[in-house]
Amino acid sequence: MQKSQTSSPAGGFGVQDVLFILFKHKWMILLFTLLGLGAAAALYVKQEPAYQSESKLLIRYVLAKGSVDPYEAMSSPGGGGKGMGDQIINTEIEILYSVDLLLGVAEAVGVDRLLPEAAGSATTVDAAGVIRAGLVVTPGFSPSIVYVNFSHRDPRLAREVLTHLLERYFKRHLEIHRSVSEFDQVAKQVEDAKSRLREKETALDDLRKQTGIMSLSDATAALTAQRNKTQEDLLKARADLAERMASLRELEKDALEGELEAEQDRAKRITEAGETPSGEAPPPGVVTEYRSIGELIGFLQKRELELRVKFRPGNRLLTLNREQLSTNEARRSELEQRYPALTSQLEGNLSDPANPRARWITEKAGLAAVHAKIDVLNAHLKEIGEQFSREYAVGAKVESLQREKEMLDVEYRTLETKLKSARAETTLDPSRMPNITIVQQPTEPVKTIDEKMRKLVIGVAAGGLALGLALAFLIELVFNRKIERPIEIRARLQLPLLLSIPFIRRGERGGMLLSRNPNSPRIGMNDADWVPADGQLAAVPPGVNSSHFILPYSETIRDRIIFNFEVNNVIHKPKLVAVTGMSDGAGASTIAAGLAKSFAEIRGVKVLLVDLSSFHPQENPLFGEIPRHSLPTALSMAKDAGFRERPQNLYYANAPSRRDEGGSAFTPLHLHEMMPLLHASEYDYIIFDMPPIDQTSRTLTMAGLMDKVLLVLDAENTSRDGLKWGYSELTKNRADVSCIFNKTRSHGPSWLIGGN
Repeated sequence: MQKSQTSSPAGGFGVQDVLFILFKHKWMILLFTLLGLGAAAALYVKQEPAYQSESKLLIRYVLAKGSVDPYEAMSSPGGGGKGMGDQIINTEIEILYSVDLLLGVAEAVGVDRLLPEAAGSATTVDAAGVIRAGLVVTPGFSPSIVYVNFSHRDPRLAREVLTHLLERYFKRHLEIHRSVSEFDQVAKQVEDAKSRLREKETALDDLRKQTGIMSLSDATAALTAQRNKTQEDLLKARADLAERMASLRELEKDALEGELEAEQDRAKRITEAGETPSGEAPPPGVVTEYRSIGELIGFLQKRELELRVKFRPGNRLLTLNREQLSTNEARRSELEQRYPALTSQLEGNLSDPANPRARWITEKAGLAAVHAKIDVLNAHLKEIGEQFSREYAVGAKVESLQREKEMLDVEYRTLETKLKSARAETTLDPSRMPNITIVQQPTEPVKTIDEKMRKLVIGVAAGGLALGLALAFLIELVFNRKIERPIEIRARLQLPLLLSIPFIRRGERGGMLLSRNPNSPRIGMNDADWVPADGQLAAVPPGVNSSHFILPYSETIRDRIIFNFEVNNVIHKPKLVAVTGMSDGAGASTIAAGLAKSFAEIRGVKVLLVDLSSFHPQENPLFGEIPRHSLPTALSMAKDAGFRERPQNLYYANAPSRRDEGGSAFTPLHLHEMMPLLHASEYDYIIFDMPPIDQTSRTLTMAGLMDKVLLVLDAENTSRDGLKWGYSELTKNRADVSCIFNKTRSHGPSWLIGGN
């Protein structure tokens, strides 16, 4: 058989759930609300009267000055953006609330006046606490306005305290923002800066006198220029060297090479002997050396003139150049003394430019002179580099001292300016500050409700409602695990719900299921009178309505079951329908009896109601109205040949629900053994009224043998967890289960909180 389909899942906690909780616990919420209002009213009546004085301040801007910072920062509450304005106003509010300010006001007013009930035992701190409790400072509607209110039980003190507060606020504002109390500190900083400046100036002057260097640029400019000039001369000398070497190689190819070599040998011998014959011509090597020394001396003399122009006497470059010049002049004098004919021979050779020997000597001497120049220039470059490093370090130290002096000079001038400004601030009247103005002087005190008391009264009044709501939601969402609405079965637990039956008061439930009118056909009869087995008709109790409340719902259940059987092609007979509940008193027996009666109303349909749940037969709703048979007897009656023609449509049977004396309880095994008899009977529907479901219930086993199982849920006694467990246990045996939600209550109008 096709099982009943579960409904689609619904959303979480929604508006309908809130409305349900509110209407369900409306009396509890109303009770707590009334208690809160009553407590608030009691507080309001018992509060002591307070008198409030109010003042208004206009803060145009705030001029902040530091003791060291040379700049003055001016900020306006109305400018620089809303955040900057709020920050300025909040800063002034914090000043008004500061403990130092309140302690000064308490001393000015008097502790005994602020706390007369203390009888002299109160302190200034206690009096400041009283002022803080009654003081309220808030921003005004304008971004530059601040409201200052003070409340006290004594109307005279209310205005007096506020007046003292404003007076001391101006002084405190001036102390914080304008450094009036820091005059001595600024003066000390001025003297310290002046002393350090003098020390730095003395150190700088001493260094300049010792080194003669005024600045880093002065120290390096001349050396840089001389280094560039020396490098340029070195390049020229190297070029001249290459040129002379090429020319000398050409002269060495002449035929005089042998003669020159001989002359060189002779000169060598003379040199080794240590003396030269008088009047003997010097060898060519000596002539060459003498000529090169002469050219080098001329070069050094010229360089000395250049260095004297750029450097002061005593400079290392001048000294080095002088040493090289002296060395070469001494060598030239030595050669002239050794070879007296050297000068005349040199002049004679130079006067004859066509003489190859003279030309060779000249080139050889020039080459040697160039080599000497290169050596001199390299030595000068090395000395320039060393001197540059020394003078650069001295120049850097001069520059550092100069910068430190300038910074100290700026600091000193700044502090002098601050000192003059601080001297002016000490004579400024705080009450005449141009940036803050009292727009409204402290007003005459007026009777008012204390702000804290007002908040307390409102809080207590709202707290009752909040507590009621909190308890209602806590009960429903945390503690209450019962199922109280059909939507919880359909949407949240996703179980098939066949029908919801509302809670009906006992006086409105009507009479018995069957009619007590002896002149009308009995319900469950076909066009003929029917007399119970005992032959007696019970009288209708006075005031009992013959129309039972369950009949409309049982007919609806009947129609939906028939439709379910048709859809699922259940055509065999009899069709077995079980009715059970999740707890005792859920109404399963009443629904089973009503369902049996509803099926019996169909013409030609035979219905058997089997009671398996009642401990006592008289507990069944049909007891006393229809003859009671045992289950085997009822099945045997259905085998008679004239059973289908009998006018009676509804039969009632019971089986032992528990082990009694002399008998045994009806078990699932008994039902299984009787299934062939049930299917062979002439009944169209057999309704089983089964025991409630629990851990040991026989219903869990027998439900799998039924064509349809109706699970009756008591809205007053069914938990979510229990329903999940019971439904899962039934479906484990492949039972087709549908739920009937009984005794559901509507706590509010259906158009507002939704239908069931």
